[in-house]
Amino acid sequence: MNIVSLPHPNKFLIIEPLDYDNPYNFHTPHRHDYFEIILVESGNGHQLIDFTRSELKPDHIYVVYPGQIHLLKRESANGLIIQFKKEIFEHIFPIQHHYLYSQESEIAVTPADFKHLYALAQSIFALSNNENLSPLSIHKSYSYLQIILISIIEFSNKNPHQTASNFASKFLQLVSQHVRAKKKVADYSEMMNLSPDRLTSLCKDAFGITPLRLIHEELLLEIKRLLVLGNLSLKEISYEMNFDSTANFSAFIKTATGKTPSELQSELKSE
Repeated sequence: MNIVSLPHPNKFLIIEPLDYDNPYNFHTPHRHDYFEIILVESGNGHQLIDFTRSELKPDHIYVVYPGQIHLLKRESANGLIIQFKKEIFEHIFPIQHHYLYSQESEIAVTPADFKHLYALAQSIFALSNNENLSPLSIHKSYSYLQIILISIIEFSNKNPHQTASNFASKFLQLVSQHVRAKKKVADYSEMMNLSPDRLTSLCKDAFGITPLRLIHEELLLEIKRLLVLGNLSLKEISYEMNFDSTANFSAFIKTATGKTPSELQSELKSE
């Protein structure tokens, strides 16, 4: 199954009405590499998230994570879809992407709470229609998103130290902290006192993907940060990220992105 990416690669945050024209075939299940927050204002429909069907209901919020299988049938539903890349969490600290992970994708809120969050989403939508946003206005939209995400975490009875399970939060936090030095599943299973097979099983249950893929996603994100900073040469970045050779460093980036390190760096700096 092909991975669907955001249609505007230079944007971390996109918001559309529920009935927007998708750039991909939305009539069949698909997997995308970004988050979706779906706010249903009225009407009905249904969706499949990792093959679990849920009805679209007014005053409800739905969260779809990167890597999940998704199919949305809008029918008469009206509302907004907020789409964003994992990289946006660099701009909305202290929230981290794994705070959103939960076994439940459907969140019911009171009409008053929904109205408040929907107004924030509409504010993001109004800003997104301006093609010449100032840097401050861009960060204003990020601030609106931050409030929405904090509220979703609260509504899900989560806190910054609990997600789908204690292991999930611990694993993702360990990866974020140690990915430069530790790139093997066995490294993290040892720190968590789990077998590699058990860690793999738990990750698949919680996130739908393997722990190795989560490690590689975080590794690539850290490499991108160093490439954009431009303070280090490619050889120095390879050393900083503890690759045993520049050839393996280049091979990792080529496999992950289809680009050489130089090509990826040029693309990132042109955004």
